[in-house]
Amino acid sequence: MQSVKLNKRIMLTDEQIFDILDGVADAEVLQQHIHLLADSVSYQQYFNELATIHFELAEMPLEKPSLNFTANVLEMLSNEEPAFVLAKKKAWSAKWTYGFIGTMLVVLLTTILVAIFYQPTVVITVEQPNEVLEFINGFMTSYFTQIAILLNLIILLVLFDRKVLQPYFKHRRITLG
Repeated sequence: MQSVKLNKRIMLTDEQIFDILDGVADAEVLQQHIHLLADSVSYQQYFNELATIHFELAEMPLEKPSLNFTANVLEMLSNEEPAFVLAKKKAWSAKWTYGFIGTMLVVLLTTILVAIFYQPTVVITVEQPNEVLEFINGFMTSYFTQIAILLNLIILLVLFDRKVLQPYFKHRRITLG
């Protein structure tokens, strides 16, 4: 992007001048433009050159592609040989992947072990059983644990698929074209 320099000051950029010509410039840019037109002959010349270019481009008719342009492009692409490029994995990405998978396994195993071997040591006795408390206690001990284990297993399988299986079967090749 060019800008006009006069008297060691930066003048309006080409984009700002084209915004003025399009009628979308803000008030501050318009004030600076009016001031520059009044004070600088070289800015007036530069502005007139850009205005001429802008209006000539606006008067040019838009060209339309042929009706079968897409078919022609696709036909040309089908004749091309695909290029294979070896993608190099960064050294740290494998370490982070295995570290994350290991952490997920530890969390999953810990959750399973706690769910299996957890024995509450404190028993709360309520003289009048409350149905809501019994439901919450039953849910927290059975369904909540099962849901937590299931969610951890799903996350672990998704990560294993994305980080291990997909790169293995793609052979780290990228097809261009």
